[in-house]
Amino acid sequence: MTNAVCESSNKSWVIIDKCRLRAINRNKTTFNADINILYPVYNIHISLQLMKKDNGYKPWLFNYTIDGCVFMRQQRHPVFKMFWLILRDFSTINHTCPYQGNQIVKDFYYDPTNLTLPLPTGDYLLLLTWIFDKKPQFVTNIYFSFYQDIF
Repeated sequence: MTNAVCESSNKSWVIIDKCRLRAINRNKTTFNADINILYPVYNIHISLQLMKKDNGYKPWLFNYTIDGCVFMRQQRHPVFKMFWLILRDFSTINHTCPYQGNQIVKDFYYDPTNLTLPLPTGDYLLLLTWIFDKKPQFVTNIYFSFYQDIF
């Protein structure tokens, strides 16, 4: 991971207390986020988009939007399920709706040797847009580089 940006577009509903990367060593960087949701949320949609850097960031592999509350009850979307299985051990988001209060991701690190998608070498941007009651409330953008050793 090379950068993390979290922005709230509605500070009266969502306050981002922490969104940062922490370098552990030369090859390991962890992601920490602390997001405070001030009111109960019963209707959450999540938009997930992966972009690849090539003269700017361009849509590359997928762009999906799902109902987050339904997904937490029945984890049937294969792309979101893959990302959820990677993230669930590091977060407090592992329950069903409603969501309120602090939602935390702590010391998230993913070993790219376990990557299930065959990604070509390059720089990527993972865009997450969190939509409450059909209005975008905040975004989480994770920049990362993937380099594959060729033998």
